Amino acid sequence: MRFEGMSGRVGKLEAEIYGGRIATTDGTGRRVWLAGCGLRTAFQILKIQDNSGEENLSHNALPPALREEVFLWSRAETEGQGQAAAMVKKMCIQIMGRRPES
Repeated sequence: MRFEGMSGRVGKLEAEIYGGRIATTDGTGRRVWLAGCGLRTAFQILKIQDNSGEENLSHNALPPALREEVFLWSRAETEGQGQAAAMVKKMCIQIMGRRPES
């Protein structure tokens, strides 16, 4: 009907607008976009690990802004986005899955 192919057209439009960005979803399931390959986020995590001496951080050990980035990266659609993005996603999934130590 009238809306057939709409998904394909929207996908092409999104690719043009958000080129170089990685799709993910926020806490409400809404589609959002991440810029870059995530290495800045990974370096921030590594710096916190180094300063704290804690190798296995939980998400509660992160500052709120970084915690939000980690959450978004843990849900990122990194297929075809390169090894760095895939590595950052894996790191963020591990952090989001850890329970804080009591």
